Amino acid sequence: MYKHNLYHNWVKILIYIAVIVLLLDINGFNVQSQQHTQSNPLVLEILSADKLSGTAGDYVNVKAQIKNTSQQPITDVTTYLSLVDTQNKLPVDLEDWSAEKGLYIGTIEPDQILPLNWKIHFVKAGTYSLIVVAIRAGSEIPQVSGTISFHVNPKHNLNPGQVLPVALGMPIMLILIFSIVFYKRQTKMRF
Repeated sequence: MYKHNLYHNWVKILIYIAVIVLLLDINGFNVQSQQHTQSNPLVLEILSADKLSGTAGDYVNVKAQIKNTSQQPITDVTTYLSLVDTQNKLPVDLEDWSAEKGLYIGTIEPDQILPLNWKIHFVKAGTYSLIVVAIRAGSEIPQVSGTISFHVNPKHNLNPGQVLPVALGMPIMLILIFSIVFYKRQTKMRF
């Protein structure tokens, strides 16, 4: 009987300890998630999602906005575009696409919404995904917008590789040279 009661007491103690640890862990998790939410008071949204598709060679504007949802001003914020070629699963170098990589924002006041604008040149046909990333000084966790997918159609070029000027220019130039030589010979023969 004594061993049985001791066994039940230990089981009760272990259950109480497990419940306390679980409650502490849940409370700790809630504190961490609140800190995570509080550490990222910036909200990013891409506004030009339906206007991004086009043809290789086109220039388009990526319009987005950033909002400070905290009650404090936020300083030293930099926003970036991130572009991924979803067919090849590779990041795209924005320098090739003539886009500014980062837009520096000095201060965002509480509840202030600021517009963001990037101009990109579609270089290569394919399917791409785009996000906007905001990083603020002193924060280790960046804020990311939703992902926008778009398609760039191939450009149908009637003059691939700049062949047309050479193909038309060479015969015209040869005819012009032969005409000059023929004309000079004819004028020498007359005199």
